[in-house]
Amino acid sequence: MGKKIIDKNQKGFTLLEILVSLSLFTLAIVLVGSMYSLSQRSYNKGAGKGELVQNARVSLDRISRELRQSINIVTDLPETDSDPGDPPATEIFFQDGHDASQTTYLRYYLDGTDLRRSLIVYYFDAEPDTYVVYDSVDQYGNPPQESIVEDRVVGEYFSQLQFWGSGGLVHISLALEKGQDSFSVSSSIFKRN
Repeated sequence: MGKKIIDKNQKGFTLLEILVSLSLFTLAIVLVGSMYSLSQRSYNKGAGKGELVQNARVSLDRISRELRQSINIVTDLPETDSDPGDPPATEIFFQDGHDASQTTYLRYYLDGTDLRRSLIVYYFDAEPDTYVVYDSVDQYGNPPQESIVEDRVVGEYFSQLQFWGSGGLVHISLALEKGQDSFSVSSSIFKRN
């Protein structure tokens, strides 16, 4: 059998070179992973805040539009939001002005963290298809029946809903929270009708 000859000029990696290259590769992977994780957290935080802003904007636009068209605001609103003896209303109830042929009412209120919108009608048993004003009475002095035609969620993540004002000017204050993110907005609306 022949003897195997080892060439002393043959080059290879030493154990130290392999360990250094593995350490550098691991460090690069950790840095890339950390940057990805940081960018993902920043994106999620921005997306969460953006969702709150969008939710507040859509809800405020809807309430504002319907309040502008309202015929009568039934809720007794305090003049300011700073009187502890007369705090702002946490819901609002008003006669809808979009369809003059029907007497309907809208109510905005919070149910937990959901903003809800109810469409309500009032009628007397003798004429169930004829809607009347909420505080009407029949010839015997009886109040009308109430029927909630629709009650649905129109916004999420609400922590506060407040209304106050006088002389046709209604102030609205909304606060929303989701996780660590929060957003507040206020607006004032003049009732047109």
